[in-house]
Amino acid sequence: MNLVKPYLFRPEQRIRTSAGFQAVFDSSVCKVALPQYLVLVRANTENKARLGFVIARKKVRFAVARNRIKRVVRNSFRLHQYDLPAVDIVFIARQGLDDFINNELEKALSKTWQQVNRRYQASLKATHENPAARAHSHLPIRT
Repeated sequence: MNLVKPYLFRPEQRIRTSAGFQAVFDSSVCKVALPQYLVLVRANTENKARLGFVIARKKVRFAVARNRIKRVVRNSFRLHQYDLPAVDIVFIARQGLDDFINNELEKALSKTWQQVNRRYQASLKATHENPAARAHSHLPIRT
């Protein structure tokens, strides 16, 4: 019996299609906003959390900086994937994100994943208490 969880970032944990991104943009359940970035969250039918990036060249000018940010966010997501519910997460860069050094970004992301978990659970509780707000009642909840 293998008790060690694989902390990998597999292709099935990525949001790849424009339809996947559009679904998160159209019906996000909760969001976490910082001055440097925004995280949108939507429930999915998979059994694991998925991640997608929107990092425009207008917001982060140099490709080296965009790739560094994606690498740090992917690594943080990989380490926290088992703490997150079954959701699609879209990470949207804002102006000034490239000023973050790696350690600062990792600390901010750790807090962001905790907020995502807390706000998502609160939104589920609110939809279960309010029958009129059951827009995502057909999606499973991972515990």
